[in-house]
Formats: sequence, C-alpha cells, structure tokens
Amino acid sequence: MKKMFAFTLSEVLVTLSIIGVISALTVPTLMNSYQRKTQVVQLRKVINDVANAIDMYITEEGKTKFSATPYYKNSINSIVTQKLKYVKSCAANTTGCFASENYLPIGSGNGAAFQCGGTSYLLANSAAICLTKNNNGIITVNVDTNGPDGPNIGGRDMFEFYINSTGEIRYCSTGGITGSTCDTEKNGCTGSAIGKGCAGKLADNAWVMDY
Repeated sequence: MKKMFAFTLSEVLVTLSIIGVISALTVPTLMNSYQRKTQVVQLRKVINDVANAIDMYITEEGKTKFSATPYYKNSINSIVTQKLKYVKSCAANTTGCFASENYLPIGSGNGAAFQCGGTSYLLANSAAICLTKNNNGIITVNVDTNGPDGPNIGGRDMFEFYINSTGEIRYCSTGGITGSTCDTEKNGCTGSAIGKGCAGKLADNAWVMDY
C-alpha cells in the first residue's frame, strides 16, 4: 500500500508564523519606499507643470523673460488659474488645500503650521500649491504633494522651490543655482518643517529620496 505524506498542523503553523514575521518586517519598508517614490513623482510633475506654464506665458507675450510679462508684475497666481488645472482655491487661509495641522520636520526640530501669503490652490492631481513673491522678485512655491492628507512632513510630502525673475525654476531661496546659502538649505533639509532645501537635495541625488 502506497504511503501518503503530509505536513502536520504544527508544521503548517510554524511555516505561517515565519511568513508572518517576514511580511511584518518587509511590507512596511516596501510601502515606505513606494510612498516616497510616489511623492517624488508628484513633486516633479508639479515643477514641470509650473515651468511649462511660465514658458507658455513668455512665448505668448513675445518676451525673453518672465519678469517682462504682465502676469509676473500683476498676478503670479495666473500660473495656476490660467495654466494649471485646479479644483478649489483657499483664499482666506490654507484649510482644505494644505494641512490644518502642524507640518513636522523629518529630523529633530519644531513643527509649524503653514499659512500661504496669498491664495493657495488644490490642484486636480491632489497637490496643494501656494505662490508668493518677495521684495527681491523671487517667487516662492510651496507644494504639498497630496494636499491636506498625511504625513504632512517637510521633505516627504511638503516642499519649497523658487522661480527667479527670468522664469527659471530654482531650488535655492536666492534664486541661484549654487552658493553657501544653497548648500546650507540643502544640508538643513531634514530639519525644515516645510521642506526647504529638500527639492534641491532630491535634484542633486537624481530624484531619489534616500534621506
């Protein structure tokens, strides 16, 4: 008579336990990696969309730089309202576009609520965006890649980049490419609740979020 072999109940339970432990150790890492890649892709999409909108403005106006267009002089928000797809604006405050809770840094440091200096918008791709122009003519662009949803951490889903007067995208608050200020901001990325310097850190690292 042919003998039949099978696993015992205890062997099956041990195997399932081992599989469960391995899953518990690897799945969170895989999920975090996927989420970070998604956030970087979303950030790059917003940056590219803003850059393309500025290029269109310059071309349509027959100018050589953004500062020569009426949009730069009178309404930088037209970049969003006329060239990007958005689903809502948050004029009085950022509630509904950006998170109403405090944004936190990746490393040590205090969290801080984000308030847009002008009108903020929730884009059709679920990212929130705020544009403000300082006295030096540099436009600061704050982006939360998934709007008010978590994790609401600077350098994870919250970032800051800049547009200089010629219409070029920059990752340094001076509107430049290199320099001590740029290096300081990139090195301090993990301590910024709004992700200041993190876009530059990503750009330098082939858009891989390994910090």
